[in-house]
Amino acid sequence: PPRDRLDLFLATANRIGAPVGNVEKDFWVCWTLNALYHERPAGEPRLLFKGGTSLSKGYDLIKRFSEDIDVTVFRDDLEEPASVEELEALSNKKRRAKLDAIRDACRAYITGPLNAFLAAQLTEVTKGAGRVEIDDADPDRQTLLLWYPEVEPRDGAYVRPAIRLESGAKSALDPHGPLTITPYVAEEAAGVDLAVPDVTTIEATRTFWDKVVIAHGLRRWYERRGELRQEGQRVSRHYYDLHCLMQSETGRAALANLDLGADCVRHARMFFDRPDYDLASAVPGTFAIEPATKMVDALARDYANTTAMIFGT
Repeated sequence: PPRDRLDLFLATANRIGAPVGNVEKDFWVCWTLNALYHERPAGEPRLLFKGGTSLSKGYDLIKRFSEDIDVTVFRDDLEEPASVEELEALSNKKRRAKLDAIRDACRAYITGPLNAFLAAQLTEVTKGAGRVEIDDADPDRQTLLLWYPEVEPRDGAYVRPAIRLESGAKSALDPHGPLTITPYVAEEAAGVDLAVPDVTTIEATRTFWDKVVIAHGLRRWYERRGELRQEGQRVSRHYYDLHCLMQSETGRAALANLDLGADCVRHARMFFDRPDYDLASAVPGTFAIEPATKMVDALARDYANTTAMIFGT
């Protein structure tokens, strides 16, 4: 019953020092992961869990509440295989066409079969109160919003009652392994197993280098354009994540693995490059990770907007 669920969410929020809306959303993040990894029909494309939510929920390396789920669809399963080596061998025109084909195949799966599957699952479990829609904010149309019914609606809350399922099929797939993801409320829900096992997740060392590449691109973009990418919104989290990773054994191990870093840069240059990222200079000695002085105020404002999402702040 909603009253019981609210009591559980409130007890968990009190224990971990987080807003109740975050606890409820975390429950639905885990529900969505369970649907993706254990409820889809056999023969569906494999998915790889990645990004900030994997760092917090999978590896407990950051104390940032992550409200989005970031997944990569295995290209081979979309019948659009493409390695960096294969793309490097193509002409610019053929490479662009191949990247467009990968995007289109991913979009077709996400907005078609996956959308229909998740909508049916959500409708059933919420008795029609939940819904799934394609996120118009994503120009590539590879993102879904899963709206869930709140046990206690909250006006004007920073956390909206929707899981943003971001996807694509261009990210690197290795190294990865299976992890168990558990919602915060599991401790209060004694006798109910809420853990989600066998979630195929990118290793955190790879995510570390991906964040380094993002930070480099943010700095170079600012130097060339005189403005922060994405108007400075939702970008400070990358610096927070890097800061946390640098305090960990995982971050130190990643930093020692320059071959993995070079592979991340090579992959980014092939699949995600923009001239203003200047990824040609993303090599040891010329990596530009630290924000320029004039970036700091805008990043601080963005970070202030997200402090509700960071435990202990």
